[in-house]
Amino acid sequence: ALHDVEVPTLGEHSYSSTAEMATKLDLASAYQEIGDHEGARELLEEVIKGGDSEQSEKARGLLEKLA
Repeated sequence: ALHDVEVPTLGEHSYSSTAEMATKLDLASAYQEIGDHEGARELLEEVIKGGDSEQSEKARGLLEKLA
């Protein structure tokens, strides 16, 4: 991926992956604002695959706006 962001692993995996997905959601919004739709789309797809149900829903909503 173009925008690989290193997120520190926080001991417990489930927490770190939720935190990582939250970070990716924020980043996707930022990419969207600067017009990097490709970067935003990649991040959102990762969140849909790896996030919890709430995060996946959020990512789907943002992805629809990008389309």
